[in-house]
Amino acid sequence: MFKKDKHDKEDKHSDDKEEKKKDKDKKKHEKDEEKREKRDKHASVVMESPKEKQDKQQQQQQPPPTSSSHPSLQINNPPPSPGGPSVSYISKTPSTPAVDQSQTDAAAAAAAAAAEQKKKEEERKKKDAAEDERKKKEMQEREAEEKAKRREERKRKEREDAEAQRLKDIAFSQQQIDDEGNEEAEAQSLEAVKPDSSDSLTMFRDVYDVFPPEVFTAYDNLQNYARDLNTQIPVLEVVLVGPKGCGKSSIIEAIIGKPSNHVGAGVTKRPLFLQFINNPEFTSDPKVTLKRDITIQEYDHDVDVSLASLPSSLSSRNTTYTDEPIFVHYEHASVLNMTIIDTPGLLLSPSSSSSSSSSKDISSDGAKIDEITRKIIKPTHRLILAVENASDWDSTSMPSWVKKVDPELSRTTFVYTKFYNYLQDVNNTRAVNRFLSGTLPDVKSFFTTMPSLKIRAKFNETEKFKQKIWQSYRRDMNYLEQLQYDKRFEKSIGVHSLRRWLLNQAWKNYQDSIPRILKHLRSKKTASVEQLRDVDLQIDSLNAGKLRGIASNYVVSFLQILEQLLQGTVEGQPTINGQTLDEEKQGHGDGDWYGANNRPIKFDPATWGVLYWDSKLYGGQQFERLLSEFKAVSDHTDITEVTMDDVATAAGVNKLNNLPNYAWAACDLAGQKSQEALAPLIDQLCDRAIYIMKRLTDVAEKIADSRKKKWQSSYRTGVNTSSSSSSHHHHHHHSVKTNDISNIEQYPYFTHHVKDLYFKFVDKTAEKCKKKCMSEFMETKTIHWDYTENPQTQVLPVDRASMSIEDTRSTVFNLTKTMFTSLRNRIVRNVLLKFYNFFLVPIQNDLWGDIQGKVNSLSDADLEQIFEISATKDKLQEDKKYLSSVVQKCAEQDSSLLAASTHFCHPIIMNQPGSSE
Repeated sequence: MFKKDKHDKEDKHSDDKEEKKKDKDKKKHEKDEEKREKRDKHASVVMESPKEKQDKQQQQQQPPPTSSSHPSLQINNPPPSPGGPSVSYISKTPSTPAVDQSQTDAAAAAAAAAAEQKKKEEERKKKDAAEDERKKKEMQEREAEEKAKRREERKRKEREDAEAQRLKDIAFSQQQIDDEGNEEAEAQSLEAVKPDSSDSLTMFRDVYDVFPPEVFTAYDNLQNYARDLNTQIPVLEVVLVGPKGCGKSSIIEAIIGKPSNHVGAGVTKRPLFLQFINNPEFTSDPKVTLKRDITIQEYDHDVDVSLASLPSSLSSRNTTYTDEPIFVHYEHASVLNMTIIDTPGLLLSPSSSSSSSSSKDISSDGAKIDEITRKIIKPTHRLILAVENASDWDSTSMPSWVKKVDPELSRTTFVYTKFYNYLQDVNNTRAVNRFLSGTLPDVKSFFTTMPSLKIRAKFNETEKFKQKIWQSYRRDMNYLEQLQYDKRFEKSIGVHSLRRWLLNQAWKNYQDSIPRILKHLRSKKTASVEQLRDVDLQIDSLNAGKLRGIASNYVVSFLQILEQLLQGTVEGQPTINGQTLDEEKQGHGDGDWYGANNRPIKFDPATWGVLYWDSKLYGGQQFERLLSEFKAVSDHTDITEVTMDDVATAAGVNKLNNLPNYAWAACDLAGQKSQEALAPLIDQLCDRAIYIMKRLTDVAEKIADSRKKKWQSSYRTGVNTSSSSSSHHHHHHHSVKTNDISNIEQYPYFTHHVKDLYFKFVDKTAEKCKKKCMSEFMETKTIHWDYTENPQTQVLPVDRASMSIEDTRSTVFNLTKTMFTSLRNRIVRNVLLKFYNFFLVPIQNDLWGDIQGKVNSLSDADLEQIFEISATKDKLQEDKKYLSSVVQKCAEQDSSLLAASTHFCHPIIMNQPGSSE
């Protein structure tokens, strides 16, 4: 199918090339025709003489001849131009009949010459057309011939591929026949293997017990300690790479020690991440989890499978070559945490052994596999197991391939499989030792033999499986001993040696992490001891005398910060904690100012001259802006309309026909209207002033936190500490920490009490100030007396008998408006003075004495109640109990970790083939 698609693509590509070539030839032919036409046109123009052109122009310009004139032709022959042909010019002039005859003959000769030229031109065109047709036919024949050659070449290639496939199928069939014939022979060969005199009857099983159970128990403890300390221990990662069919998946089976009918499930097309996880819960059968697959929708969840069913589960996901890996978790009590990565088999040509680069004749799948494998082995923390069949050293392919990723081979180990097959061609000691010593220097190498797939499938019980693997190893060793091989290579023979080496790598990986775990554990213990000492000091500090010191320090610092905020300071970071005028109104909640009729007063603060309306302010400057806004709003507050009912009612029992009654009514109305207009504004001014003062506590807390952080930073760097001994340093640190304001957050009830005292003082001061401001609204008698003592400039009408009711109302209203303006200006001015004198000044001067006096006058019982000593002590006792348990646990873990590390770092190596390392 693939070849057919490939040939179809080649045909399509050839047809496209032919079409492009035809279009190119057609365009070339059109250009040649165009050039030929231009050349013919130019030739005809050249044949016409300049005189003929002139005669044609004269004939077009001259009027037609009359009956009295007889035009005739006269031939003028001027001297020829230098280097040019002799051309006759014909002009129309009156002449004799003889001349007319000459002209007629010349014209006939010219016409005959033109006809002859035209005939020659037509013949030439026919010849060119015939030549073009001949060339076109030759080109088509040539294209047909080339196409036939390509078709023949493709057929020849198909025949060669078919023949190669046929030979391959014959070889495969013969191999199957040989395998079927050799299966029984291999089984008999393995059964005939006799154990060595030093081997026990259960050696095939014992060889898998590299470490005693105590090592895995200690390993589990190490993992628990690392998790408790939030310490990450790196996991060993090993990548198996090699040509297709070299037995990488079979090696994984042997490492696991349990048959799974070929882990790779046939051809490995996706990387397989087999993650071994130590789990004490699974002591017999392992827990195998196939993790969710993001590339296949139906496998978007984890699935627990048995080891026997793992191959079929993998085959359903292992359908196409891709770099998306398949993850499998293998949990058991007798494994160390490590990850083995199986990769797709490389498609290398045989010639790659004699070249420093892999074969260039690699299929598209081969190139993709190569790219996937290189991507996986690229991370430098991963070890590389380069696997290939044992053969003569000049035929190996993996060393040159691996060097492209690991040039120094510093993280590469070579595994040569099917070792027994190679030994069949070796028949003397010198040859076998030469082969074993041919490995790369300073690079670990192993020689392994695994039972065939059919043997492993036939003996798929764990015991039988391990036995056949052991027999394969023992058969290799027996043959080597017969050849009297060099015993130095004994540790490189067999899959058991490879497995043991991998486990040792994982063991060393964790062994290197033990000092770091122990360091973290002891650091945790030291920190817990320090915290326990802090808690003890805090418990000791919870007495009346030390509490008063803490309270006094906090109150002084709190009041100092408030005083600085009122006087002006940027320590509170106005850009962050300040408020613009709009932000202040939103924070207060009421928003706009409201007038006498409870209607919002809308205005532009810039137009009305409000100071710093768009600046972020707090403290004294924000209070100044509030007073400026109040004055602007008050100055733009006018008297409301006065009705005749208001005028008549204000006059009372007196008649309005005399002058004093006009003034009395105006004074009464002015006093009432001013109070209606300004009293709501004073109420809002008082509320806003209280809001501005109370929000200073939040700014003060942020300043205190900032100072604390600066103090702690300078303390850590030793700026504010002496270079005394360590014990003195610790004592100084804890005494400061427990008695300074930086530790006041431990007593939230007390800080809340101090803030409550401040809020009550602000409320009480604002209430007093508000009462004094409201006293500015005088009674009518007082306003009338002031009017009579200081008469207004406005003159009242003398003749009042002729005045209408409207005139009376208008007169009284004008006088009332004048009095209202005077009263408003006086009230606003005095309100501003009183807010300075009776609100701001007391906060600056009297706040200290009020709060300090109330805090200092607290009894010991009240002080302990405000500090919530009982709750604080209970919490500190709980902290002490917890820290004591942590310290005790750390001490126990320290000794347990040392014991576990001793068991783990110095294990008793169990029975192993060959010498123990």
